[in-house]
Amino acid sequence: MSIGENLEGNQLQLEIFRRKYLQMLDPDEINFPMEWFIKLPATQKWIFDHMFNPEKKKVLPYPPYAFRILKKLLSVLEAAMEDPEEDEISDDLANCFAAMLIKKAKDEMESIQEKRPVTYTAPVLSSDPPTVTILEAPNLLSSNGDTGNRTWDAALFLATFLSTDGRHFVQDKSILELGAGLGFVSVLCGKHLGARHVLVTDASEGVLCAAQQNAELNGIDDIVNTSVLEWGTQDVDRVYQNGSGAVSYDLILGSDMLYEPRDFPALMSTLEDLFTHYPKLQMLISSAVRREETLESFLDSCKENFFHVERVLIDPLPEKEQLGFFHSTFFEIHIYLITKKCRLMTNGREFLDLMLGDDKDTGGPKACVSVTTGQPA
Repeated sequence: MSIGENLEGNQLQLEIFRRKYLQMLDPDEINFPMEWFIKLPATQKWIFDHMFNPEKKKVLPYPPYAFRILKKLLSVLEAAMEDPEEDEISDDLANCFAAMLIKKAKDEMESIQEKRPVTYTAPVLSSDPPTVTILEAPNLLSSNGDTGNRTWDAALFLATFLSTDGRHFVQDKSILELGAGLGFVSVLCGKHLGARHVLVTDASEGVLCAAQQNAELNGIDDIVNTSVLEWGTQDVDRVYQNGSGAVSYDLILGSDMLYEPRDFPALMSTLEDLFTHYPKLQMLISSAVRREETLESFLDSCKENFFHVERVLIDPLPEKEQLGFFHSTFFEIHIYLITKKCRLMTNGREFLDLMLGDDKDTGGPKACVSVTTGQPA
């Protein structure tokens, strides 16, 4: 059975089933293909070859998870069997389940700290869609509160935007990601979106080692570097020295960084340093709105530090309509484009370029507002 460029009907249902499995979504969130279709020998063969056959899939989901999905699949197949003489479960799937059952008995005491490969598929219809595989420990929260061992919904939402309408932000650009964690967004930019160079930064050296491992796993360690960067410190100097000073960054990326308002002064200090060093810099930040007051505090901090913030308006797809980079819509997720307001000197007085662009009504130039009086310059 072939999955062509234009996936339709049951074939599309089968492909989305595979993608959700590879991303290790909760089994209750995975819709199995219709019974009459899933019991076909050709369909069972396709499922085994594309989802469970270690000889044809280089990277498979975490074995206990694969076991849960295969067990549920076999139950669905058993319910679909109407004629015992003609309908049967494929030997490949049955033997695979038996082997998993034996392995499961041996691995019950496996440490929760073991990282597991999670494969994220881009939301495009293709027989060979872009994928990013990340080694994660989604259930692990370290003693210091480190949340960098998994990929969060805001990163998946940002990845969806960058893979579709926002691709021009990354193509042929040098990218710096703040608070990158395991580096999912950075790896995506380097592997599929045409980034020229990517620097992954985080305050945790352990997380950065994992991010470098993920870059190697995806075959892009030649364009991805890592650097410890704790906001509000001189760590930012390491960024300037990275790549022997030859890299001029065009775009900062960040996702799910806005947890604690007490961290915002340090974040603003680092952004000020970066935007001063790279005058043409832009930033895209994606954040789940868990608390409105936290988001407002961040936006106020940007305003106080002369950053121009514009929300990127995107219509989020309901979870059942998503084709890839599957993410929860329980919390609203916002993406903001941040640029630095330019200070201008005119007749000895300092003015602020609001970066509003040309006046849409008059076709006139950008507006400048006096820092001291707030009047048009």
